[in-house]
Amino acid sequence: MATLKPFKFGAKAKTAGSGKEWADIARQAEDLGYVSLQMDDHYTKQFAPVPALMAAAAATKTLQVGTLVAGNDFRNPVVFAKEAATIDLLSDGRFMMGLGAGWMKEDYTITGITQDDALTRIERLEEAITVMRGLWGAGPFSHEGRFYSVSEIDAMPKPISNIPITVGGGGPKLLAMAARKADVVGINPKIVGRSINPRSMATAAADVVDEKIGYVKAAAGDRFDQLELQLQVFATVVTDDPMSVAEKMAPMFGLPPEVVLQAPYFQIGSVQQITDNITMLRERWGITYIAFQQDATAAMAPVVAALAGK
Repeated sequence: MATLKPFKFGAKAKTAGSGKEWADIARQAEDLGYVSLQMDDHYTKQFAPVPALMAAAAATKTLQVGTLVAGNDFRNPVVFAKEAATIDLLSDGRFMMGLGAGWMKEDYTITGITQDDALTRIERLEEAITVMRGLWGAGPFSHEGRFYSVSEIDAMPKPISNIPITVGGGGPKLLAMAARKADVVGINPKIVGRSINPRSMATAAADVVDEKIGYVKAAAGDRFDQLELQLQVFATVVTDDPMSVAEKMAPMFGLPPEVVLQAPYFQIGSVQQITDNITMLRERWGITYIAFQQDATAAMAPVVAALAGK
């Protein structure tokens, strides 16, 4: 039986009112015991991740910074690999690469980029990972594929760490690719109809997470024990009456209150109940890397203190 990995916690962040406020957000996450500050990559109301993550790294000493996740369709892998290596070098090896196949219809509408079918986007993402890892390696790199062509590029700078790649997904094809190619696999709800809707949220239920872990295990084979499994908590409420909160939230997600309380993506209850819930994620699924949203960073500090590194 594989040895259980210790818990790690990431803090998600989107925006701030000033450079000082952004630096304070990063320093608070570091001070509270979070190992990383991570950002989405959408063209709505949030900072652009590359400059914001560099600023967060400059404001901290040990905090890792990274995307969770960057939309591959909006980024050329040669350019993004160079940006990632630069942040990694300037932060003394603290960059984490999170990649996704792209899902949010609004991002494609705003940028005017065509949103291809899911399989095409997944295959393009897999090829992008190959290109970026090749460029981070020693010496010139060449690649001729379906989506990208690279000829004898000796990319500079090189990262000083082995940049870990997270791939998040909710469907069998993307999770299988992540299991084969990524270092960290994000276990997400499956996006149905290119938006978050009741059909998508139905895949957040605990029994569906069982299926997702099965996809990862089947595709990973012998490398499963080397993978780190990650999960984002989308809503966190500290309360002594979790059922009342779940009853209010349930209509938003199209789920029964009981399912909301059991779904790992919603953490509702007392600090002790949430601590116990997070512990269960490792016991049931082997999930040990937990990301909380920006509005929950401070409230979840006692959970982080109780579990981080254990």
